[in-house]
Amino acid sequence: MAEEKSPWMCHICHYCSTIGEGLVCSECYMITCREHILTKTVLNKESGLYELKLVCAECQFREQISR
Repeated sequence: MAEEKSPWMCHICHYCSTIGEGLVCSECYMITCREHILTKTVLNKESGLYELKLVCAECQFREQISR
């Protein structure tokens, strides 16, 4: 059985593709292309440990503005 290629679209630049997969932002849970996502170190308050999370450009700017 052939693998189905589902289209995806970046919520920031509206880039569409059926090649590969879009990445999901850990903050807003929206699909984003590789150009608009960054791996960020975030403190987990429950465990006290730092975790690596993917955060889109929109959520990064929102965080900087709210400071």
